[in-house]
Amino acid sequence: MEDIFLRKQEIEDKLSQERMRSEMIKGSLAKADELTNKMVTILNQFDERLHKLEDTILPVHRNTKDLQRLQDNIEKTIVSLDHVIGYHHVAHEVESVLRQGPSRQVERYLKCMDQLGQAVAFFSENNPDSPELNTVSTLFTNGKESLEKEFQGQLQRQTKPLPPNKVMNLINHDKDTEADVGIHLHEKTVSDLALIAQWLAGPGKSEGFTKSYAAIRSSNLVRTLEGLRDFIKGQSSVSKKVSVGTTPKKSGTRRASTFSRKASTFIRKESLQNISSVGAMGKSSYAPIAEEEIIEVETEPFVNMVSGCVKLFYAEQAIMQSIIPDKHKQRVFDDIIKDPLDKLEQTGMTFVAFEKQCITRHDHPLIITIFPAIQHLKQHLPAYQDILKSPNEQYHMKLPRLIYELESTGVVVLDDFADCVKSDPEKESNMPKDGTVHELTSNAMLFLQQLAQNADVAGGMLASQRDSQQSLATARRSLSTYISHVLGALKLNLDNKARVYLDNSLAAIFLLNNYHFILNALNRHGLLQLTQIETPEIAKLYNGFIEEQKITYLKCWDKFQGYLSAESKGFVIQAQPGTKLKDKDKQVVKEKFKLFNNEFEELVKTHQQWAMPSLEVKKEIRRRVKQIILLDFTSFRDMFRMVQFTKNIDKYLKYTPESVEENIERLFDQCAT
Repeated sequence: MEDIFLRKQEIEDKLSQERMRSEMIKGSLAKADELTNKMVTILNQFDERLHKLEDTILPVHRNTKDLQRLQDNIEKTIVSLDHVIGYHHVAHEVESVLRQGPSRQVERYLKCMDQLGQAVAFFSENNPDSPELNTVSTLFTNGKESLEKEFQGQLQRQTKPLPPNKVMNLINHDKDTEADVGIHLHEKTVSDLALIAQWLAGPGKSEGFTKSYAAIRSSNLVRTLEGLRDFIKGQSSVSKKVSVGTTPKKSGTRRASTFSRKASTFIRKESLQNISSVGAMGKSSYAPIAEEEIIEVETEPFVNMVSGCVKLFYAEQAIMQSIIPDKHKQRVFDDIIKDPLDKLEQTGMTFVAFEKQCITRHDHPLIITIFPAIQHLKQHLPAYQDILKSPNEQYHMKLPRLIYELESTGVVVLDDFADCVKSDPEKESNMPKDGTVHELTSNAMLFLQQLAQNADVAGGMLASQRDSQQSLATARRSLSTYISHVLGALKLNLDNKARVYLDNSLAAIFLLNNYHFILNALNRHGLLQLTQIETPEIAKLYNGFIEEQKITYLKCWDKFQGYLSAESKGFVIQAQPGTKLKDKDKQVVKEKFKLFNNEFEELVKTHQQWAMPSLEVKKEIRRRVKQIILLDFTSFRDMFRMVQFTKNIDKYLKYTPESVEENIERLFDQCAT
């Protein structure tokens, strides 16, 4: 019970504490409510004051904003009025500058032109009927014309033909050396021209300056090239001059042409008879050319024009980049290069006409003189194609067309040469009386040697008609095929010519001399190696032809074996020293000696007048004749010289072995006595 009482007492104490705590909380809540009410009252009062302040400030703000707007409008109006008034004063402000012109004050002048342009635009839009518009428009037009004149004048004053020696320096340097040789314009000039060009192309809305620029620079390029041409002509004044002429009817040789860049070819009326060529009289597909129409070609000046022209094009492009606006550059560059390209093409076409003249006059070897031009054009074609990137085909196709014309016409020249070799007439009057080398052979082989020396050009010319993608191997094979064709035509013609001779021995000598000359000519200037590409056995073939003609010639000496034989009508004459022969045998022996003496004397006399240019062949022929005659003659003479077959022994024993040998040594020796 005591525990219960204690427990109860404890609970009642806690309850009493909780009541006291509860009373405290109620008191705190009452104070909080009081404070809240006071705060609400204060906030309500603040809100009322804010509403009153807003009602007071907003009208003031609106009025201030309206005043600010009015002030801004007034300021804008003042600015606009000043701007408009400024346009009315532009004409007066810029007139003095425009009167002075743009010279030496390009930037200031352009600023004045910009002001005028703005004034023109303003009056055109806002007051098109105003007198001010007429004033500023007139000033603007006059100012633009002055700018165009200044552009043209400055460019004209600063544009001078480049001296030939500087062009040559430019040609001889692989790297860009335009500045070093004085191609570029002065820096101030370039700056002024660029500013004027930019303004004219922009606000000025003019393209006239592009035409002026192209015309001046193009004309200057043409004058530079002409100066270079005249300079080279002066340098080459001591060079050999050759001309196209009809074929002289005499033997002659001409030195093989090589690619000398110092040589020019002049074709003049007074020198038409100064050069020999293949004696071909065949018909030409080209009309005859009168003497007053003789064409002059200058290889060396043209070669340098080709080199210089492409260098100058690159220089012009570099100058133009700093002056002409981008949108006009390609058209202006096309206009600049048009006349120089036309000049180059026109000069090149004279070479084509010259080739046709070679055909007309049958002086085919002269085509060699233009090989440097063809070679140089092909070497520089990639550089031209690089610089000539115009979409206009007339520009970038000029040189390929020129090369095609030169090569295709050149092929006609070569084909006509082959035809002339094949059809050269077999006239007795044209044949050498002594069987020496025919003019056709010497000239034909000389021309083939010249072609071999220039195999890349000649072969490329022939290959171009079949294969656009040429290589050196293709060119050499094409030329080898052509040479083999000409050699075949030449042999056929020589065989036909030999039939003109009534004496077969002379015909054999003629063919022997010509074949030997051909073989020797093949062994010079790499002609044999070139021919062997198409005909590997060519040397063996001609050695065979030569041996055949040797054998044919020696047949004329075979008859002496019959004269120098003791046999007669199937019986052998028996002769012993000191004995006498029968009358019938005496007569046979006398007849044999007589025939030998007469025939040998006549043959030696005749063959002595025949030609044998080759000392080696001459010695061999004499040796083989001795082999045919000398042993039999010695035996026959020894057999009958101690036999009494005649009272006048000296009449029949006219020759001794020594004198026979001496006479044989006189064969083909026209100077022997």
